[in-house]
Amino acid sequence: MLSFLDMINHYLGYINVSVKLKNRIYTVLGALGNLYLFYIGFRYLQNGHPFWGLLILAIAVVMLYFVYLNTMYYFTKKKAPFDISPKIEKWLHMKPKDADLETGKPVIGGRNIPANGYFDEKKILPGKLSSSTIELQNIQNLATRLQQNQLMQLDYSGLGDREITDQVRKLGKPVYASGPGVLIPYFEMQTEGKQLVVYAGINQAEKQRVGTVATVGLQQVADVQDQIELYLANATLVGGPFKVLGRTSLIEQDNDFQVAVQLAYKHQGSTPTTTSRVTREASPVTPTRESEPMTRTSRYHH
Repeated sequence: MLSFLDMINHYLGYINVSVKLKNRIYTVLGALGNLYLFYIGFRYLQNGHPFWGLLILAIAVVMLYFVYLNTMYYFTKKKAPFDISPKIEKWLHMKPKDADLETGKPVIGGRNIPANGYFDEKKILPGKLSSSTIELQNIQNLATRLQQNQLMQLDYSGLGDREITDQVRKLGKPVYASGPGVLIPYFEMQTEGKQLVVYAGINQAEKQRVGTVATVGLQQVADVQDQIELYLANATLVGGPFKVLGRTSLIEQDNDFQVAVQLAYKHQGSTPTTTSRVTREASPVTPTRESEPMTRTSRYHH
C-alpha cells in the first residue's frame, strides 16, 4: 500500500498542475496512507503484539491531526482550530511559504530569458510608456493572444481565496490574476523621429505598437537622449484583473493590462557595456504606483 502511494506521489511530480490542486491530491493520498497505518496497528493488536500495535496507532493519530489541518486548509476557507503549524515552523526554524512576499520579491517558476539578450543590471533603469487609445487596445489584444497560446494563466498563480486574502493583508496591495507579470515573447524598440516607440507581440510577425517611452529612471527621455544611448532590455505584461479585500470577502475587479519596460543605457561614445557574461533571471517589473489598478474610489484622485 505504501509503495503504491509513493509511486503515485512520484508520478505527480511530472504533471503540470496548479499548486493548490497538487496539494489537495497529496492530502487525499496522506489520508489513505493514514488509514493503512490504522489497519496495521489493529492487526498487530489482534495478533498479540500490543506494544507495536499501540505505537503504530499513536503515530496514526498524530498523522490524522495533520491530515485534518491540510483538509481544512486546502478544501475549505475556514481556519482549523488548535493549529500548531506556526509553533512547529518557529521551533524548526522553517521559512513559511509566503516569506518571499514580505520581501517584495515576486515568486515565479521557471527561467525567463529576455528576447533582447542579457544586459548589465547596473546599467538598467525602469522606463514608463505613454500609450494612446489604439496602443492600449493593442496591449489588451496581446494579453488575449498570450492566453490563447497558454503563455499566460489568469489563475492567481494557483492560489485560493484564503491565500490571496493572506497576501493582501500582509502586503497591503491587490493580487493580480496574472501574477507578478508575464515576460512578453517578442519586443523591440525603434527610433521614429525623436520618439522611442516600443513594439510587442507573441512573435515578430504579430508585433504591434504598444507605446512610446516617456521617461527613463526619473528623467524625461528627451532630456537624456543627447547624453546616453538607450536599448530595450525587458518588456513585461502587468496588470489585468485583480482581487482586493471588501467588507466581508474578496472582490475581483477588472483592469486593463499594461506593458512595463526596462531600458539599458550607455554613454555616448563609450565602449559597449550592455551585454554581460553573467547570466541572470529576468525579473518581471511589478506594477508601480502609477500602474496600480484604479478602483472606483481611487480613480477620482487621478
